[in-house]
Amino acid sequence: MRSLIMAAILAVSVCLGLKAQIYNNFMEAGKTAYLENNYPLASYFYEEALRHIPADSLIEIYLSDARLRDANFYSGKYDDALRYGKRVIDDLGRLELTGTYRSLEDSLMVANICAERGDSLKAVRYADEVFGKALHSDLSWQEKMQLSKVGGIIMSHLGNWPMAESMYVLARDIAKQYAPGWETINAINLHGNSLYHIGKYEEALKAYEEQTEEAREAFGIDSREYHWARYCVANMLAFMDRIDDGAAVYREVIAWYRDRMLNQLRTAPSTERARYLGNMIELLENAIPFGVKAKYNRDEFTALAYECLLLTKGLLLATEKSTETKIRAKGTDAERADIDALYELKSRLADLLADPSTDPKDVLNTYARVKTLDVNLANAAARYGDNTEFAAVGYEEVRNSLKDGEVLLDFADFKPKSKPRQYVCYEIRRDSKYPEVHFVCDGARLDSLLALERGRWGNLYTGEAGVDMASIVGEPLSRIIKDAETVYYVPSGVFHKLALEAIPLGERRLGDMHAFRRLSSARELAAADAADGFDSACIYGGLTYGADIKPLVRSAQEVEDISATLGGVVDTRVRMADKGTKESFMQLGGEAPDIVHLSTHGFHYTPADPNLPVSLQGYDDAMALSGLVMSGGSLSSRRGLLTAAEVARCDLSDTAIACLASCDSGQGEVTSEGIYGLLRAFKKAGARTVVMSLWKASDVATECFMTNFYADLVNGSRDRHKAFRFARDEVRRQYPSPFYWAGFTMVD
Repeated sequence: MRSLIMAAILAVSVCLGLKAQIYNNFMEAGKTAYLENNYPLASYFYEEALRHIPADSLIEIYLSDARLRDANFYSGKYDDALRYGKRVIDDLGRLELTGTYRSLEDSLMVANICAERGDSLKAVRYADEVFGKALHSDLSWQEKMQLSKVGGIIMSHLGNWPMAESMYVLARDIAKQYAPGWETINAINLHGNSLYHIGKYEEALKAYEEQTEEAREAFGIDSREYHWARYCVANMLAFMDRIDDGAAVYREVIAWYRDRMLNQLRTAPSTERARYLGNMIELLENAIPFGVKAKYNRDEFTALAYECLLLTKGLLLATEKSTETKIRAKGTDAERADIDALYELKSRLADLLADPSTDPKDVLNTYARVKTLDVNLANAAARYGDNTEFAAVGYEEVRNSLKDGEVLLDFADFKPKSKPRQYVCYEIRRDSKYPEVHFVCDGARLDSLLALERGRWGNLYTGEAGVDMASIVGEPLSRIIKDAETVYYVPSGVFHKLALEAIPLGERRLGDMHAFRRLSSARELAAADAADGFDSACIYGGLTYGADIKPLVRSAQEVEDISATLGGVVDTRVRMADKGTKESFMQLGGEAPDIVHLSTHGFHYTPADPNLPVSLQGYDDAMALSGLVMSGGSLSSRRGLLTAAEVARCDLSDTAIACLASCDSGQGEVTSEGIYGLLRAFKKAGARTVVMSLWKASDVATECFMTNFYADLVNGSRDRHKAFRFARDEVRRQYPSPFYWAGFTMVD
């Protein structure tokens, strides 16, 4: 009997030990995802950790709730953050810690959440209650300092900057007395920010200069802390109209951050690059509004700001492509296989997270394998050379790539405090020593115009909307372009979704006066532009779909016409009916043809889209919510859907043209990296040029465009850009409304 009791006790102990280990594993995974700024995944792991905690393990429950509060807060899910914040306070009550410092700080966190979600009354109530109790509590200096900081943050969110300043002064004084180093630097920075917001510029400058000196003493002049403080000084000098002094400091800071960022890119795993680069990219991008505000329109600082734009636009995409290219060219067979394995694991992780029936342990194990493989590949790539060679393309290289009569317009956007998003563009010509920056428009006017047209992008170029487009965008651009024959342009923000060539100016359109060429990055100008020559093609179209997808009536005829045009000139494979499968496309990798043509349905959704199919629910990545429908495709089952994420896994480095004869193929999530969708996918896969549609295209217009495009490509001009313009002009001749022809776009 005694042995049975001991066995039972041992079994319980093993069970409790196993549950504790599972809890720790999920908590550690959550912490890792949190540090990567992947807050939704961190929340998932913390939720699972919470499920494995015994009901009487009050401290572990408290820690899990606190981390869920923070992860949801940084995800912008304020309602969930508030729910967990209140649970944390209840947890402390069960731990009999009500009224302690811990309770005070967690109550302030709830106040901060209320302030962020716009509930100022609750925020003030929680804050007042905390500080009322704090007056009668015996707190350590660390606790007083932290409460002062959080209180200041809450007041700043509520716009009460004088109160925020008083709290930051207290935090600064405590930190200087007891905690030299980072705590002091942080407290001084917060104090300087509050002084700036209440218009005490001289005092703010002194605070930032003090921050700089503290950082120099604690970390040295070759530290991020030191250069961040110098950046604050530069901005403050600019606000005080000491523009030249501020710009001189800014130049030094930018040079240091640029070098540090490129150095970190060489070894950073793909899952961690965004975290490593976050505030560095922000600082480099801020050179643009700094220069605009300082009225540096055409000088050395303008060139410096443009160098920052050139470097940061599509930075992560360029780094990923470069890393994979290094490994595929120089790596071992095992390392090349690891690239494919990493894609498979990331795809599996997304699938597991989207499926509510998934065993969380599968998510945990898959995530661990992703992290391990990712680090190994980053280290391997570093052994085979510099994966940041693309950064060597600077302003001079871009300028020298232009010919007489050509101009480059590189767009940028930024959001000033309390103002609409601003759009500017850098004008670059071969005969100009410096780029010139121009204000184009503010985003609010474009947003209002689009709202009036009920979100229909194809309606912006005729009637009253066309008149407004001419005023908002067309006329400013026309003054910038002047008499240039060829206009290269790199979009930013909402400009990714605009057809600049279709904007009317009087009786004509911008595209009638200039030849436009759209680029994914100005770096493309400096790349060797290989002569167009096409030996092979693979054409998809006339596909059969599942019962929930309507057939494309004219697609089969389009494919037959294109095949007949290419036949005898180009070795052409045709995939029709049930032969155009997702699997057949994925197998193109490594031996991809010069031309890939896809005539099929395209799709793009957002996680909050009311029409999001059930099969795509649970996914939150734009690359998983954009794609093409292949043979047998069904939105209800996800069968036969080729997502942008899957396209990005392919090796299309031998493909000169990827032609997407699909509605909305140019759509996606607009980010500082560009459009996350099919365009990014095909460029990531290595396709040199992508032809796509910015909105839902007419079937007859698409067939007309595509047949004329290929006819001119192989039997006419034999130049992809001339063929593109020829085909679009032919559609316009037959169907004059911009709705039919302006949506077609070509991106190098």
